[in-house]
Amino acid sequence: MKNTDKASVTKTVIAANLEGLTQRLTEMAQLAKEASAAMEQDEQNLAIGTVLGFESQIPEIEALFKTTLLMHRGSV
Repeated sequence: MKNTDKASVTKTVIAANLEGLTQRLTEMAQLAKEASAAMEQDEQNLAIGTVLGFESQIPEIEALFKTTLLMHRGSV
């Protein structure tokens, strides 16, 4: 693969990972707001249930983040 092709692929992968991070973090931020509002209404079970999915989403976000950094560092 030529260097220009490799650079193009790297940029595409980084951009896709950042878009994925944006989507997931935006969704999580909204859920965190909803959980906070539930706590204000003294609905602790609802609040925790609202953010329970974070447990599986955080490792996915971490993987996207680490892949983005690895791709960047490999291209510099």
